[in-house]
Amino acid sequence: MKELLDKMKKLNENKNGKVVTFDFDNTIIKSYEESNDGDETIYQFGGINPQIIARIKKFKQGGSTVLVVTSRTQALEVPESSIQNMLDKFKIKVDGVFYTNGEKKARKLYELGSSLHYDDDPAERDAIKAYKKLHPSDIVVKNPDELVKDINEISKGLVMTTDGKFIIAQRSDSLEWDAPGGHLMQGEEANFAFYREVLEELSLKIKKVQYMSTLNTTWKKKDKLVHYFIAQVPHSSDQLDGIIQLQWEVSDYFCGDLEEVEEKMGEGATQNLKNTMGFLNETDLILERAWPHSNNHSTKKRRLVASGENKHTGGGDTENVEDHSRSDNAPVGYGVFEENNEKKIKKIKISIVSDLDEKKKKRKKRKKRKKRRTVGRSWPYGDWNIGSLGDSGDGGGDGGGGE
Repeated sequence: MKELLDKMKKLNENKNGKVVTFDFDNTIIKSYEESNDGDETIYQFGGINPQIIARIKKFKQGGSTVLVVTSRTQALEVPESSIQNMLDKFKIKVDGVFYTNGEKKARKLYELGSSLHYDDDPAERDAIKAYKKLHPSDIVVKNPDELVKDINEISKGLVMTTDGKFIIAQRSDSLEWDAPGGHLMQGEEANFAFYREVLEELSLKIKKVQYMSTLNTTWKKKDKLVHYFIAQVPHSSDQLDGIIQLQWEVSDYFCGDLEEVEEKMGEGATQNLKNTMGFLNETDLILERAWPHSNNHSTKKRRLVASGENKHTGGGDTENVEDHSRSDNAPVGYGVFEENNEKKIKKIKISIVSDLDEKKKKRKKRKKRKKRRTVGRSWPYGDWNIGSLGDSGDGGGDGGGGE
């Protein structure tokens, strides 16, 4: 506490002009929790918001005090995905970073004297507005995603439960069954777009996002790149009813094994769902504990992949894309979980383990981590410099928000 008070005092003594604050995860840098075992939280990089980074530079040049206020837990950060390392990586200069350790940011923003705050999380924005009613201030709150536009690329995929079943979504417009997902936004990586869209459409925070393939598709005479993924949620199929909340674009969802999903697709399915299932059947999966491989695999693959054009989602003139280079709006270093020179993954391995097995593994991991805490790790964009932030505070992972 004394350290925090000292830093607050020093900050107040060195403030220049108005104070402008920024959330970090999904506001400045696109990222999501890849794992959190209670000892450390590892975040997966998913792009940047170029408009926010430009505004940070502009406010700094104009003499404002620029601060990052994050709900991450500082004690759980690891070097390669720490806020300071990311700021250094992208050469983003701010006057301080404050953590709220999982608490809402409203009180901290009030203490810092923020006059303008950018935050992707609608719950955080609502909390700030509610706090203003009790503690009047001039703070203005803005959604950073309103500054960027969609680009002509799409991320789609399947979400797998802990008991080895798959989640698909029914479109509200055509009532066809579809793979969750949607358009990328400026600066986003394809993996993060899939994470964000699943969160928006189904209220599910996915992890272990793995890339399957990319297709160049034609819909309404327009070419679009579609990136296909598979991800996992830490929930079983019978827990979903109390967790999933559907966005207006989604009228229903279904969860079942491969056979059940394929049967559901008989009611009407988008070409993107057919493509996704086709790629899933082409990959090597370690899912024997969840289901056996079908005897008529090749027949199903032909039926799913060669179904022709779909009047709602296209599918005509689709082709595999060997070159996964990004459009002009792409962020630095498109890689999707791999080094930049490894853009195509031919095999995906997924293990289904019991809760007991998982607990045993976590205990072993904790023991190993105590021995390797100071060992540097690498990210898809090269090694992050190990360092610590001199500006302080409080934090827990920012919940990624909507568009």
